This record gives sequence, C-alpha cells and structure tokens, in this order.
Amino acid sequence: SPRPTCCSKDKLSRRRIPEFRIREYRYSASSCALRAVLVKLDHGMVCVDPQQKWFQEYLRKQKKPKTPST
Repeated sequence: SPRPTCCSKDKLSRRRIPEFRIREYRYSASSCALRAVLVKLDHGMVCVDPQQKWFQEYLRKQKKPKTPST
C-alpha cells in the first residue's frame, strides 16, 4: 500500500539535516492538515517544516545552477 504522504506536528524533525544526506524531497499532499516536506534519506523519510531556516537555505542552493568545478 502506498505510504501516507502526510506529516503530523509531532513527527516534524527539529534537527537540521545535513544536505549531503538528502536524496530527494517532496511536499506533502495538499489534502494534509499540516504543510510539510517529506525528505528522503538513505534510511527512510523525515518530515520537515518548510519554514525552517536551514531548509529555506537548502532550497535556495538547489535553485542555483550548479557551476562546474574546475
């Protein structure tokens, strides 16, 4: 069965997740009571508050085009 894509407030991770551990992320379904981001790690999923400062910074970095390192 598909996993529910909702996060409850007590499931939200308070800790900053190291960027190198984030495999992918997606926003919770619009039908969810709580607006959250599901972050996929090597060993499972973590719920994150999209308003958290570290996540905002992470998103900003993701949007920047990656320049080839010389």
